[in-house]
Amino acid sequence: MLSIDLKGRTALVVGGSRGIGASIVEHLCKAGAFTVFTHTGNPAHAARVDALMDAIQAEAGAARGEAVDARSGSDMRDLADRVAAERDLDFVLVCNAGMNRERRAEVETDTEWDDAITLNLGAAWHGVRAALPHMLARGYGRIILIGSSAVYDGGGGAIDYAAAKAGLSGMMAYLCRNYLKKGILTNIVHPCVIETDLLKERYPDGQAKAKLAAQIPVGRLGKPSDVAGLVAFLSSPWGDFICGQEVLADGGRTFFAR
Repeated sequence: MLSIDLKGRTALVVGGSRGIGASIVEHLCKAGAFTVFTHTGNPAHAARVDALMDAIQAEAGAARGEAVDARSGSDMRDLADRVAAERDLDFVLVCNAGMNRERRAEVETDTEWDDAITLNLGAAWHGVRAALPHMLARGYGRIILIGSSAVYDGGGGAIDYAAAKAGLSGMMAYLCRNYLKKGILTNIVHPCVIETDLLKERYPDGQAKAKLAAQIPVGRLGKPSDVAGLVAFLSSPWGDFICGQEVLADGGRTFFAR
């Protein structure tokens, strides 16, 4: 039977306590990776972090949550250094931290723009900067950036979100050009219409969600596992010949819902 095997690898998931991030953590753990994930440390969200850890332990997985500000370069470097010292294994980095708040460009403030770019693009930079030295030391690395279909259609949120996610494309191109021959592969997964807490907030009733699902050619909303399975694949030896790619996980909605 074919399987995804990540035994002997360490994964760092930036933004991994809920939704797509939590599913990514679970999938990487099930595949055998020791997985460290970051979260904000907000006491109001402690229950969901505990629930994630319970689910992982029930499957005999190995993971640890770390309350870290993903927007801080020094904090992210400290975390990556500690993880690498603890587990000197091949390194997988998944940059998932982000937030999309619906607002019109003409009313968005400078502060809102700066804050959004710092989180949605800056956190990925800090994760990459923290992990690269350890990947270079081993001559191996897998970087998966979580983008958004908003880079193609503008999305349904804010201009800052679409701009930040588009910035990941330039980041990936740079990383492939400069580090691919050093054993470090970078790819982007662009989700859309994934049934997360954010989507449920935007479409709170069943009728609204059904109308949205009707726009999707495959006939259903996406699940966090639809993204997580793809991330696990790209992190594994099955993804060793895939680099510099931007993969849409959207049920065909972005280009084929017309």
